[in-house]
Amino acid sequence: MTPPNDELIAALRAEPARADALMRDACAALRTQPPVRVPVDAVPLRAGLARIAQQGLDAVLQRLVADAPQGSVTDALAALLRPPELAWDEPQEIDWAVRHWEGCRAAGHLDEELAADFGEYWRELEWSALRWHLVLLGQGHAEERRLLAYIAKTASRYVAFGPLKRAMEARFPEFFQLGFSLR
Repeated sequence: MTPPNDELIAALRAEPARADALMRDACAALRTQPPVRVPVDAVPLRAGLARIAQQGLDAVLQRLVADAPQGSVTDALAALLRPPELAWDEPQEIDWAVRHWEGCRAAGHLDEELAADFGEYWRELEWSALRWHLVLLGQGHAEERRLLAYIAKTASRYVAFGPLKRAMEARFPEFFQLGFSLR
């Protein structure tokens, strides 16, 4: 997964009023670069999962490895919408994702299933982001708290990640308390 470049992150931090235009431009640039699909490397994912729990997450690992290859059409957008250095309100993430999805559909970049259903596209995007966040967590990324928050958010939404959610609730209960925010 290609993270947003440092220049974009710096511009988004320096000029929050221009975030929409900057992100739309970044999304347009993504559509000019076809994804390169490669098998998912389970080793860095396993390292990230181990930071949450030492055992009991093999089923989660298998789902993340099997359900979407690395380099899927949602990987780059997931990195753009959910960088560890920034957090957006979810309606804004969805707005950018819908616009990107529509552009990808129009350009013929999506398979039939993803082109037909934004909900399926959003699910794959969230799973791509989860996979990336776990890898960064396993590498000891400096933004550990935000990564954990993103992981908790996604694990809470999908039954397939129930074991991950339960492990996080046990180790990091603060991410599941009322009033929690990514910001």
